[in-house]
Amino acid sequence: MDAVYRERSRLVAHLAALYPSAWGTDPAEPDWPVVYVQTPEGQMSWHIAPGDFELFGHVPHDETVVWDGHSTEEKYRRLQRLTASLAKERG
Repeated sequence: MDAVYRERSRLVAHLAALYPSAWGTDPAEPDWPVVYVQTPEGQMSWHIAPGDFELFGHVPHDETVVWDGHSTEEKYRRLQRLTASLAKERG
């Protein structure tokens, strides 16, 4: 399972380099930082395994960032729309 989290973390780190992002703390899971990525399709957020957090040195810490209430399903709908939009732009 660690390899799966690491793979996902690499992709989230890439998204966080492309779009305005910040990380904060989830009081319910304080050992797993949350990375928030603001995209043209809306906010997306992921809990990051402590061992993978080294991948996020480029993401600033901001405890004032607010989760917009998106569900996991909505997050991935937003990601799908973002991907489709970018693919369309590139032809």
